[in-house]
Amino acid sequence: MSVSTLDKAATVEFRSLRREFGTTVALDGLDLTVRPGEFLALLGPSGCGKTTALRMLAGFEHPDSGAVLVDGEDVTHVPAHRRDAGMVFQSYSLFPHLNAVDNVAFGLRMRKVGTAERRSRAAELLDLVGLGDKGERFPHQLSGGQQQRIALARALALRPRVLLLDEPLSALDAKVRLSLREEIRRLQQELGITTLFVTHDQEEALSIADRVAVMRAGQLEQCAEPAELYGRPATAFVAEFVGTMSRIPGTVKDGSVEVLGRRLPV
Repeated sequence: MSVSTLDKAATVEFRSLRREFGTTVALDGLDLTVRPGEFLALLGPSGCGKTTALRMLAGFEHPDSGAVLVDGEDVTHVPAHRRDAGMVFQSYSLFPHLNAVDNVAFGLRMRKVGTAERRSRAAELLDLVGLGDKGERFPHQLSGGQQQRIALARALALRPRVLLLDEPLSALDAKVRLSLREEIRRLQQELGITTLFVTHDQEEALSIADRVAVMRAGQLEQCAEPAELYGRPATAFVAEFVGTMSRIPGTVKDGSVEVLGRRLPV
């Protein structure tokens, strides 16, 4: 089976997720559905709960209440290694003593896939991310952008139903970030894999996601397509966080608003 023909894309559901760390509420009743094959960005300031939600889907965190479902199956308490999710971290997390091929094939080796098959699949994935000629190089011989491509190929090697990206571009310089985010989007569309992308960068989220879920203080403020999010923000927070906004005080009365001495229909 080719890497370009992954299994049917998964539906992901977060149902009333709540998670507290001491006195801090990381998630406060999060309800969100990710459609099959969708590229959804979780966007928000530091501490809003977006990474906690991602880690719950990966199986690295567990909610105090609520549930995580994949294709209707409750995976809330399923161990991370049985979640069928591939994750790419901000810090690359490559094994320094393994070359690119062996880094990509590591998960396959853990699953007892034969040497020939895992090296063949790793080589195919390296071609897919544009590093087919770098298979014998070690992480210290690769640039930051190339290392992140290796990490992406490794996440895809097990043919996961869901791809999770935890601020994978934040450690890269601006030019590399732009190039790699376009590459990630191309691969996601080619593979048709359901993808969650965590970022605090508004431009990044709006430029590549099918929908953007804006979070604040553990709650979902709005989830919509980029154009709707920018043009029709549901709350003042979304308007301020996603775009540039000028507030003008007004008074709503009888189906109209009085602003700057004029009365306008609402």
